[in-house]
This record gives sequence, structure tokens and C-alpha cells, in this order.
Amino acid sequence: MKFSITAFFLLSLNLFSAYCQDVQPIAIPVKPAITWSGFVKAEALYDTRQIVEAREGYLLLYPKNVLLDKNGKDINAHGSFNQYAMSARLTVKAIGPDILGAKASALIEGDFTGASNLENNSFRLRHAYLKLKWAHASILAGQYWHPIDIPEMIPNVLSLNTGAPFHPFSRQPQIRIDVSKGKINTMLALTSQRDYMNSGPAGASTAYLRNSAIPNLHAQIQYINSNIFAGVGFDYKHIHPRLVTDSLYATIAAVNCLSYTAFFMAKTKPLIIKMQWIYGQGLNDHLLMGGYGITHIDPLTNQHEYAPLNYLSGWLNLQTTGKTWQGSLFAGYTGGLGAKDEITGAVYTRDADIAYVYRVAPMLSYITGKLILAVEFEMTTAAYGKTDSHYKVYDELPVTNTRISFSAGYFF
Repeated sequence: MKFSITAFFLLSLNLFSAYCQDVQPIAIPVKPAITWSGFVKAEALYDTRQIVEAREGYLLLYPKNVLLDKNGKDINAHGSFNQYAMSARLTVKAIGPDILGAKASALIEGDFTGASNLENNSFRLRHAYLKLKWAHASILAGQYWHPIDIPEMIPNVLSLNTGAPFHPFSRQPQIRIDVSKGKINTMLALTSQRDYMNSGPAGASTAYLRNSAIPNLHAQIQYINSNIFAGVGFDYKHIHPRLVTDSLYATIAAVNCLSYTAFFMAKTKPLIIKMQWIYGQGLNDHLLMGGYGITHIDPLTNQHEYAPLNYLSGWLNLQTTGKTWQGSLFAGYTGGLGAKDEITGAVYTRDADIAYVYRVAPMLSYITGKLILAVEFEMTTAAYGKTDSHYKVYDELPVTNTRISFSAGYFF
């Protein structure tokens, strides 16, 4: 049986490679080549308020809610300052001889931000993948940006959050196939979870997706030419919150999460324009708002039924293209739409009492050789309120944090 499966896999891969090859051979180096790259970056920042964050405040999501002491003073209305060098990055890429008529390569990339606040300054894996690329198709296997976190669409911001919680941020193990014809690229990916995961009864864990026995499915169609990059995507995720009820009955209850995205980038001589829209369910594994809640509890067996919370987000980034001085402006908005069904039990999400969050972040960069100096002014407002039975937020009160960041980065 093992021989038959292996033979079938190799035959399928050979047939796929034959389909993908063009009549013109792809030029490849005769000997394997290994290249190193990366950067060292020193950063300092000041926040006017306490924030919802990671990495000791380095990764900012939004300001914390008002928290009053016995005298009515807001405890969270207190600023903070810190400095960092943990985003220093190393990337190694290997390009070898052809395999099955495809250009073969592999990449490993890491930095020192660790996997949690307990591991700051520890080396952690960002990307690690192998890739086979034919003239009209490619296969990628390993850890890389989740397909909804499109590398070409990453906003030009100084902050480590790269625009979250408006722009998605998640790297996941995956198998990804791209097939291109002319200016159209079609992509299908099967992904899992590692450092970025959904919430559930046991906290944040990869177990909810693993126990569903179905990978996160993503399909995307892209239009690509020299000045335009645009497309649409569809994402499906089946989350299995638990295997057994509190009454010790096995359970197969799960929640289906559907998400959609559309994106557009245009390059002109003076300006690069990027924008993305996302309608999402259960995307808190991408540092976005979202999750799910319990809609029904069986009184005898303690079986649960679930429904996802719906969120809408969008962002815009404008960047000038000067060689020495570059300006950038990021603006983002995300808002909660509540759940379709009434929530009667616990919710597993990030700050479900937020009606909306918006951000405006201008940045100025000075470039000389391999050195980039940058300053960013990042204003983020979150509106906290009360929730109704569908977890739609009302009577919201906005609170604002202003972050000023300075950075000096040397790239090699």
C-alpha cells in the first residue's frame, strides 16, 4: 500500500510538472547558490495610554478600555516608553538545480521577537518553505504568510503590527498551488495553525482546527501586470472547540467560518496605492477582531451549538516613491456586525465589547544607502460599549492612544 501511494504521488507530480512546463526552458544556475540577507533595526516608541499588545508593547492592537479607580480616575490613561532591537532578521535562500523541470528553491527566515512575551529576544521561525516553480505554476510547502495575508499587499508602516487589526497578520504551515495564465493567477491553499491560533474553551490553541480534521481552505484569483495587482479571495475554516462535554459526552459540535476579501494595488511614479477589504468570521488567528459564541446548551448532555461573530474591516495605504525621502499614510477601520444567531453562552474572541476601531498613521522615512531612518505618528481609537444578545455593541465610548515611533534600520 505504501508503494502504491508513493507511486501515485510521483506520477501525479510528474503529470502536473508536464502540464506546467512551457516550450521554452527555464534558466537556472548549474550549481546550488545560497544567499543571506536581513536587517538590524533599533526602535523607540512612546504611547499616551495603556494598550492591548504583545511583545512588551512592541506590537500594538488598540488602546485599553477605561478602568476607573475608587476616585474615578482612569488607571489606563497612563503613558509608557520602551526601546527594542528584537525585530532583527536573518534570511537564507537556496536555489538549486531543476527538479521535475521546475526551478527549485528553499527559504528559512527568522527574527528575535520570540513566540510570546515570555520569549522576547529569542530566535523564532518566521518562514520555512520549499518551492518548485514551472513556467505557469508553482507549488509551495512549508510555513509562509497565510494566503489572506498577501505579501504584495503588506502596508508600508513602521509599526510591528503591519496594520493589524485591519490588515491581517498570520504565518501558517501550508501547501499552496499557484497556476497562472497570462495576467491571471489562480491559487489554492490548505493551511494549518502554529504561532497564530483561534480562541476556545481552553484558551488560544491550535487544537480547535486540528480536531476538525479539515485544513483551513483558501482560494484566490489575482490579476497581475506591471502596474496593477488586484484580486478576490475566499476562506473556509471549520473549528471544533472541544471533544467532550462537561457531562462527559463525546461531542462533534463545530462552527463554520467563512471569510471574503478583495484587494487592489496600483503603482505610479509618484505614488503606490494599496487597499484591502475583508468580511470575516473567526479571523482572530490573524490578529483581527472576530471569534464565535455559544448559541445553545443542551441541559442534559451539555452539548453546545455555536455561531461566528461577523466583522468588517478595510484599510488604505498611500506611499510616495522618492529615492531619499518617502512619505506614507495608513488608514484603517474595523467594526463588529454581531452574530446571526442569539448568543446564550460564552464567547471566544478578542474584546467582543468593541464596536469599532480606527487608525490613522502617517510616516516619514529618510533613505541613504542601506540605512533607513523613520518616524511614525500612529493614532488608534477603540470604541468600547455594551453588548446585546447577538453581541452587537451599543452605547459605545471611544478611547484613543497616540504612539510616536522612531526607527533606525540597516539592511544587508
